[in-house]
Amino acid sequence: MKKSLFTISVYLLLLVAFTGIGFAQSVSIGPRLTGNLNIYNQKGLTGTWNGIGIGIGGNVDVSFSQHIGLIVNLTVFDMKGFSNSQTANNVTTENSLTLSYLTIDPLFKAEFSGFYMVGGPSLGIKLGSSGERTQVAAGQNPGTQTLELDTKSVRFDIVAGTGYSFVLSPGMSLGTDFLVYIPVTDTYNFPGLSNSVLSLKLGASLKFKL
Repeated sequence: MKKSLFTISVYLLLLVAFTGIGFAQSVSIGPRLTGNLNIYNQKGLTGTWNGIGIGIGGNVDVSFSQHIGLIVNLTVFDMKGFSNSQTANNVTTENSLTLSYLTIDPLFKAEFSGFYMVGGPSLGIKLGSSGERTQVAAGQNPGTQTLELDTKSVRFDIVAGTGYSFVLSPGMSLGTDFLVYIPVTDTYNFPGLSNSVLSLKLGASLKFKL
């Protein structure tokens, strides 16, 4: 299943690239790497639940005019991790949760002399999830248990951000960006309990002009 999703997503990325050639002034494609800060929110939850993650994938940058274009980010492994630690009655409890997604972001682009702003939707398909709870009491060995939480298979976000493209050679550039992923859907299937993950991403894409 995961292999099929990966194959379909790669075909979609290539389709966007080759479709854009007929209507665009320029099309660039290349690998993309991201690092993200994840902030988990849940109604009534105490303490902070933050963590970091990475993303590996590709990027298509299509310019239809000097200022208007489209950027499509495909992340074949988008990891979102977060944890929380609390101490009560001399017992420290740490919860650590991790999710991974296949995500595609078709983003509208407004560009001015290398500087650009982007915005649009993001679709994420869950690849996997895991969780662990560790309790440590004074004078005792740590106790660890697996957390199996019911997660949603599909997630939607609204993306907004900004970036800049550095020209490395006539046919190659380096795109850097900062993106905010605002959640639209819940992350976990907790009946009657709203929850979500807000992500702040720093990304870098090496782009080769077609």
